[in-house]
Amino acid sequence: MLSPPPSVPHRLLPRQSLARFLRFLLPSFVADHIFPDHRTTYRVHPTSYLDGLRGIAAIIVFFCHYTENNFSALTPSYGLNHDRSSSLVQLPFFRIIFSGRPMVHIFFVISGFVLSYKPVKALHARDLEKCYTTLASSTFRRAFRLFGPCIVSTFMILCLRQMGYLKPAKATLIEELWKWKHAAFHQITWPWAWDRDLTPAYDIHLWTIPIEFAHSMLLFMVLLMLSRVKLHVRMGSVLGLMGYCLMCGKWAGFEFLTGLFLAEIFVLKGAGEKQQQKDWETGKDGQGDEVAMGTMVKKGFQVGVILLGLFIGGWPNHGADKTPGIAWFLERTPLPFAAMDHLAPQKFWFGLSAGFTVWAVGELEFLRKFFEGPVAQYCGRISYAVYIVHGPVMDLFQGFVLGHGAIPAHGEPGEEGYKQAMAETGVKGYFGVKSTTQITVSWFVGLWLLGPLVIWAADVFWRGVDNRIVDWGKRLEGWCLDEESERGDGPRGMGYGAV
Repeated sequence: MLSPPPSVPHRLLPRQSLARFLRFLLPSFVADHIFPDHRTTYRVHPTSYLDGLRGIAAIIVFFCHYTENNFSALTPSYGLNHDRSSSLVQLPFFRIIFSGRPMVHIFFVISGFVLSYKPVKALHARDLEKCYTTLASSTFRRAFRLFGPCIVSTFMILCLRQMGYLKPAKATLIEELWKWKHAAFHQITWPWAWDRDLTPAYDIHLWTIPIEFAHSMLLFMVLLMLSRVKLHVRMGSVLGLMGYCLMCGKWAGFEFLTGLFLAEIFVLKGAGEKQQQKDWETGKDGQGDEVAMGTMVKKGFQVGVILLGLFIGGWPNHGADKTPGIAWFLERTPLPFAAMDHLAPQKFWFGLSAGFTVWAVGELEFLRKFFEGPVAQYCGRISYAVYIVHGPVMDLFQGFVLGHGAIPAHGEPGEEGYKQAMAETGVKGYFGVKSTTQITVSWFVGLWLLGPLVIWAADVFWRGVDNRIVDWGKRLEGWCLDEESERGDGPRGMGYGAV
């Protein structure tokens, strides 16, 4: 048989590259089904439920901005619409599906938990060296992890504006680059404002990122400060700092430290369960009716915590004082939150409910299993990408997909400011937006059409940008490490190995 000419591999190379590129554009769950040989296996670990909870919370943030931007009639509390009846999705508990603000507070509690878990676990194992190594590594890579994807996404928005796909655009590329520089380095990566909303240009939804970074650093400092003290001193100090944050009106600091406290409880609970299993195997387990009754009461309390969190999570942006139940919490908001601004009271209650919710989810097996399931875990993997890309994806496609109802002419022909009548288009034009039922149906259908676009874009961004930046951060850390210091061989006169 004749061998193929040497030029064949060169002709096949572009085809192979094209095939890889097309496979890359497929959502990962579709590509895994079509190409099972390339499937990545993900292991469930003790805190996987937190990833799932964060993923579902990120999806709810997208639902929130979709609803607020396009169907503002659904955002008031049930019964508070002035010009029409309310929709069923505005009822308490149901409205949590598009209540994005409390999800931000859940993000922060989860971040405090996850960032603390390994150092706290090392402290309980009395391995200070591992604790310090983990803290140093997390601190080194945190800026790359948080800011890197945002820098890329906002630069992509810059390009889309200059190409005319998004508005508003600056007159010249130089002006656009200068504006982007200000947004990137004086808003998105500017942690010195602590918990103040800097409303960054190019993607206003990234206001939480500098807050996340600043309080990650605070968390690492607290862990370092308390790493050598006794357990009860450490937990008492964390509780004291949590109270101090609330006294100062610093909701984000409270939430990150709440995550640290929950991580301590989680590690202690794991150690207790191991001891309980050992006692059961040796016949020392004395569980009786009283213990079983106590367990039932505890589970009932945890379910109540979840239900209360769902109710508080439906806190409206406006009209809280007129909303049954929410008005009761508003009246009991302590200082300084009660006197700061109109959003501060909800931040206080969101922070408290987020801490209790994260705790209760980990305690209730049926919820933990749900958040460890494949759908929630997938959402968790792409959660940061969903948070970053949902804004620009909506800006690109929501006008085309949702359209508008019929718009009558404005003014008289020939006069200044005259606007011609416009026929209905898109989902709103097809289903209508006049009645409450029409608005609800349009909201639901539009969500099912825009949702897959957001998930697809997030999946591609997660694999193409987010994962790569995480990997580059690890490589950079490895390249920068002082190997002699890692082995403890460095000269003491240069500060290496010094206590």
